[in-house]
Amino acid sequence: MKTPSRTNLYLPMAAMILTAALADPASAQTSCLDSGPGCFKGIFQGQEAHPVQPPGATTVAISTTALGNGAHLGRFSLIREVTGSLVDFSATGSAQWIAANRDSIYTTIVGHAELSDLPGGFLRVTETHTITGGTGRFAGAQGSFTVELFHKLEPSEVSGGVETHDIFGSFHGTVTRASRGAAE
Repeated sequence: MKTPSRTNLYLPMAAMILTAALADPASAQTSCLDSGPGCFKGIFQGQEAHPVQPPGATTVAISTTALGNGAHLGRFSLIREVTGSLVDFSATGSAQWIAANRDSIYTTIVGHAELSDLPGGFLRVTETHTITGGTGRFAGAQGSFTVELFHKLEPSEVSGGVETHDIFGSFHGTVTRASRGAAE
């Protein structure tokens, strides 16, 4: 009988923890109760895709799709597009955070990556998201928040010249609306 390695256990364990949290929408929303109005935080998991990079490439275009649960969003979808530097591991881009009722928050992104100390080979990506607008109840939204995500270095799939990588992460910060004060 083959004994599972620690490396092979970490990603499934992280997925189980995130799945449990996503199954209980109240847990992500009530985590802000003592943090004051406008508290904005939650968790997500999904995949990033990018073209297989040729030797000598200095940038990479990364597309992210993820699902999560968070304060003010409830269950949400995340669509993120960044261009990353393969030289200094910086990144810039934009994202759309889509609540279950289709109201959205739009952000610009500035971030950087570094090798994580998590077993199994991950990049730890830290980003600042600045809110540039929104729709529905997020119309006039302002604020910023920090995103921390972990990108599995080993592709989960390579097909048609595109690599897909599993990710999971969290975010925290503040969102307000210019015309009404703190977000609801």
